[in-house]
Amino acid sequence: MTQTTTARLDGLTLRVMVTVVFGFLLLPVVIVVLTSFTTQSFPAIPQEGVSLKWYAELLADQKLLDALTVSLIVATASAVLSAIVGTIAAVGFVRGEFPYKEQISTAMLLPIIISPVITGIALVRYFSTVGLSSGYPALVLGHTVLSLPYVFLLVRSELLTFDQDLERASRILGADPVTTFRHVTGPIISPAILAGGFIAFVVSFGEFTATQFLISPDTSTVPVVIYTMLRTGLTPTINALSVVLIVVMLLLALSSRQLSSS
Repeated sequence: MTQTTTARLDGLTLRVMVTVVFGFLLLPVVIVVLTSFTTQSFPAIPQEGVSLKWYAELLADQKLLDALTVSLIVATASAVLSAIVGTIAAVGFVRGEFPYKEQISTAMLLPIIISPVITGIALVRYFSTVGLSSGYPALVLGHTVLSLPYVFLLVRSELLTFDQDLERASRILGADPVTTFRHVTGPIISPAILAGGFIAFVVSFGEFTATQFLISPDTSTVPVVIYTMLRTGLTPTINALSVVLIVVMLLLALSSRQLSSS
């Protein structure tokens, strides 16, 4: 067997393995999509027919719609806040020099290292100490704490490979630090900021464990409501909601990629 034939077989084997792995990972998503169009009162395959009944039920379920609104508001606010604070922190850690910088940098990653249960309990204790009640403020701040490390890591990595001669040239030409960041540094690291913001949005939208400690009766998020519904019985309405969320996330991912490449 020639080396060319061996290389082709190896390439074919690799493609087959990759296809099998991705098929295994995407199979649950496909099942969720298929069962959202069932005519039965419970998710089942094979189906007896195809219907949009459960999407109509979703639009009529005010509790789910309210939870979706809360999740979108909280995820958007925490993503924007994480992007701003994470970028400022990354610039400070990369460009600044101060004692115990590496130790503090590691401590900033604790929300993604320790259990969300511990983080949720700690946030509740802290918010009760400062007099911040549960609801939107607690949810936004809590989710920002949980998603901030992702933005910090991405932006810091981008800054570590950044050519500082560009900033020095801008300063030599008379630009102040703010102008330099707006017209030189910011546009170059913007893909990392956008990617970090998108990850922060996804993390916030799907966060359940710590969120249980931060919600109020009027600010339940989608994961919490779905968990509550699952305890009483699974209906295809949840599958319909899942399909809507999948489409939204795909659109956001494509938009983020388009903005990053433009």
